[in-house]
Amino acid sequence: MQIHRLTAHPARPANRVRGVQVRWLYLPGGELFLRWRIDGARDVMLPPYAGSGRGDDLWTTTCFELFLDFGDGTYREFNFSPSGRWAAYDFASYRSRSGEGEIGEWPETTVERGTDIITGAVRVPRDALSGATRGSLTAVVEEEGGVISFWAPAHHNDEPDFHDRTCFTLDFAPPQAT
Repeated sequence: MQIHRLTAHPARPANRVRGVQVRWLYLPGGELFLRWRIDGARDVMLPPYAGSGRGDDLWTTTCFELFLDFGDGTYREFNFSPSGRWAAYDFASYRSRSGEGEIGEWPETTVERGTDIITGAVRVPRDALSGATRGSLTAVVEEEGGVISFWAPAHHNDEPDFHDRTCFTLDFAPPQAT
C-alpha cells in the first residue's frame, strides 16, 4: 500500500485541517482501492448522503478526486463525494472535456467521521482504469464559514489547478497479470 501526503495550495489554505493523505493499492481483481484521511476535520463540511450514483459539481464542497493520464494527451477525472455520488469525465486535452467517463461498474464510496478525523474509501473498477499510466490524487475540503482548500501532491501554479499535467506525478500503471 502506498501513502501519499497532500499539501494545501498556498493561495487557498485550510483553516483547521492539518493534513490530507491518501493510501492506495490495486486489489487482486485489478480494482484500485483508495482511502483518504483528513486530520483536523472538526469543522469540515460533508454533503448529506444522496445514495450511490452519478452527480455533477461534486467538487464545489468536500470531495476526493482521482486524475488518470492515458499517455496520449487524454485523461480522466473522477470525483468521489462523501454523499455517495461520483462523477467521471473524459478530456481530449487540457480542460477540453470530451464526454462522460463511460465505465461499466460504478465506484463504491464509503465515509466515516470521527471527532477530528474523516476517512473516505473508494473502490474504482478495473475497466475505469484501463490504459492509465500516470495520475494524481487530490481533494477539495470545505470547512465551516465557506473556507475551501485544495489539496494535491504538488502545486505548480499561482491558483489551484488539478488539471495541470505537471501534477500527474504518480505511476498508476496496474501490476501486470501473471
